[in-house]
Amino acid sequence: MGKTHSHGNGPRLLVVDDQPFFCSFLQEKFEELGYSVTTAGDAFRALLAIDRSETPLVVLLDLMLPRVSGQQLLNELARGPHASKVRVVLVSAHHSVERVAQHHPLVLGRVQKPVDLGELTRMVDDASRALAQPRAP
Repeated sequence: MGKTHSHGNGPRLLVVDDQPFFCSFLQEKFEELGYSVTTAGDAFRALLAIDRSETPLVVLLDLMLPRVSGQQLLNELARGPHASKVRVVLVSAHHSVERVAQHHPLVLGRVQKPVDLGELTRMVDDASRALAQPRAP
């Protein structure tokens, strides 16, 4: 986990999930769509990837991660120096994904596993466009 594959100069995507098969699946699908995809199996690797990134990132964030939950990572991202260059789509098998962080400024979508790839792609595309727009002061 934690591999980076840069296919094209498309938008950057970070998949944060502790299920390697799910990460690989999403990496392959989004690279086919022109995204540059990085994966991380836990919150610590995710923060490292975000710290190293010089470009905006859409983060697909699983809520159920080992040691530090996705919601804790989301709170850390909101407080950290990278909040302006990150937008998040929450992904979870748990039914509560629709209720988590409902009015969080970084969260632009929520999807329940198993994911509808078309729906997830629309959310990622929307988040990428939002990152490309300058934020109002």
